[in-house]
Amino acid sequence: MERLSATAPDRLFSVSFRLPETLAKPGLFTGADSRWLAPHREMAWHAFGVAETYAEDAVERFRRACASWHFQGDADFPPLAFFTLPPATQPAKPRLWIPRILAHQSATGFGITLSARRGRPAPQAVIEQWRREIAQFFAPCSSTGDGSDFIACSITPAPEIWHERVTAARQAIDSGIIAKAVLARRLAVRLSQPANHDRLTRRLCHRYPECHVFSLPHEAGHIVAASPERLAIKRGRQLISHALAGTGKRHGDARQDNRSACELHSSPKERREHALVVDTLRKRMLEICSSVEHAPEPSILPLRFVLHLWTELSGQLQEGVGLLDVVTRLHPTPAVLGIPGEAATALLAELGENRDGLYTGVAGWIDRNGDGDALVVLRSAYLERNNAVLWAGAGIMAESDPAAELAETELKLATMLEVLGAST
Repeated sequence: MERLSATAPDRLFSVSFRLPETLAKPGLFTGADSRWLAPHREMAWHAFGVAETYAEDAVERFRRACASWHFQGDADFPPLAFFTLPPATQPAKPRLWIPRILAHQSATGFGITLSARRGRPAPQAVIEQWRREIAQFFAPCSSTGDGSDFIACSITPAPEIWHERVTAARQAIDSGIIAKAVLARRLAVRLSQPANHDRLTRRLCHRYPECHVFSLPHEAGHIVAASPERLAIKRGRQLISHALAGTGKRHGDARQDNRSACELHSSPKERREHALVVDTLRKRMLEICSSVEHAPEPSILPLRFVLHLWTELSGQLQEGVGLLDVVTRLHPTPAVLGIPGEAATALLAELGENRDGLYTGVAGWIDRNGDGDALVVLRSAYLERNNAVLWAGAGIMAESDPAAELAETELKLATMLEVLGAST
């Protein structure tokens, strides 16, 4: 109360406490409405509520708020904001929000951060609200129920329309209008019971330990994803971005997987598709970095059902460039839209593809120092009451075969559909 009351009016206030490890048990944080879990669960955040949100002029307003943000307590558990950007086909500015309650789990221990804006409401009311919400936040997990069944599924476009769209994209490539396009298919699922974003998040953590898994509020529901693609990682002036383009099938057998990896790595089509993404990211990073480096050859990133060509690019940011500046500069990449971006966007609009559910958008976190991570929203599901929306895409090049690209989207959709059915 003393510290909060002493904070100047209209300033953000956060306080952090270290908590006993015995409290960090599975089944806690059932009241969380935001979750962020790093690969192999080296770090996890569980959050509830909104202390402050920024939509209009979000980048500048958040920057000003950070300059006067008053923080006290354990420095191992700093406050932060989550943010999202809409899909690649719907360019818009970031939306940010600072959670009121944030639980930290990492190698440094277990702690909690409480945040509020001074003067909105009065200090006593803020503390009473924190007390009520912490009790709910740490409540033990209730029964998980019997789950849901799929009542209906519908996918668009149908195979024959997909064939027409791939053909149109190839014609645009042959005409020199674009070099690459990314087309996607949408699967809408109706469930017998409301979808449970907590259970889906836990299942994704189990199935995809090598991915970032997150669950964030979006519109009237939640977006849940296991993303393998890190658009931007900022620590101080160091920037890292991952190029992920080119896909092969994983079989679950070491010999077959090695053969598939070799075929993927030697495929002219997949290598050219990947090189377009690397080259574009490199050029965009050089606009804000003093130097950019990456390996001359892509590596193979193995996931549960697929293999991807993967290249890490690293650079030193120029003075004064923040994570949100980087994200708005790099998003969207050719890996999720095509190249050139404006022509690819126009083609998708002409073909009638209108992505929703934050698919191929961006989700991330950022702290008071401007450091953080930004992920491309892939392997995702948008959940709202009894409905779920899944998307999957494929990169189209001049030599793309419509049937093969259709099979790639169905493989990606099937993996998320399996997780959804097993966890609802």
